Amino acid sequence: MKIAVVSDIHGNVLALEAVLADLERQGGADHVIVTGDIVAYGPTPNEVFATLQGLPHAQFLLGNCDRYLLEKTYPATGGEEWKDKLLLSFRWTAEHMEGRALCFLGSLPLSLTVRQGTWRLLAVHGSPRSDEEGLTAATSDDDFDSMGMNPAAVDLLVCGHTHVPLDRTIKGVRVVNAGSVGLPFDGNPRPCYALISVTRGEKTLADVVLRRVTYDVEKVVEQFYAVNHPAADISAYNLRTARSVGTSLIYTPEMRHGKSVPLAGGGPEDAVPQSDNQAHPAPQLPR
Repeated sequence: MKIAVVSDIHGNVLALEAVLADLERQGGADHVIVTGDIVAYGPTPNEVFATLQGLPHAQFLLGNCDRYLLEKTYPATGGEEWKDKLLLSFRWTAEHMEGRALCFLGSLPLSLTVRQGTWRLLAVHGSPRSDEEGLTAATSDDDFDSMGMNPAAVDLLVCGHTHVPLDRTIKGVRVVNAGSVGLPFDGNPRPCYALISVTRGEKTLADVVLRRVTYDVEKVVEQFYAVNHPAADISAYNLRTARSVGTSLIYTPEMRHGKSVPLAGGGPEDAVPQSDNQAHPAPQLPR
């Protein structure tokens, strides 16, 4: 079984197309999991939605930025600071998105599971506790314990949110952060995704490759200016450098409320389907 994990597209269809082309060259995947933050910030949210419509075997999660878009708690107006311009991306996206795409976002879950035999994968956007919390190289065992997940119930935890790829083991659970397709923040502007090959035997093994692909960043920058995007200048910097302008949080208190991730039955062990090589049901894209 092959699983592709795609995260944090952020309305960048050219980056998404480059990732999907690379995935096809690798032979495709049995499951494609999109772990949220699908449309906000980028210049081509509807094109991202249309591209995702064509994906077979794809499942989707709601990210914190998708949630902010739906809850409409973002500022309606802004100033000239870089944070203000980025926050205006939410209003711009909402005004330009097709209604059916927004309805689709509203149907998405916060977690899903995939199982092959006794091997179990849990997918979330941020962490098992919150869609606003990232798993990073600095996450301690104590931090992980406090997230309320039973390590014995999950073999592989996949996520996004931080825009920084990661593959490490915490408290016996392998944690793979797929990085970002549309807006990397690790100093490497190439889109990133995770390709996982699961092999059954006496013991089920998961081989994880964090793949980087090349695409034309300048074309995306041109798209930002062509649509008169309010965050064109900031986004051009972010895309070219794969760094954020600053390190402070841009989201307002009204936007943030740490959406907790509900796990069916109170924990991922109960959420795992019983049939082999099967993903937990998730909403499908409307056509």
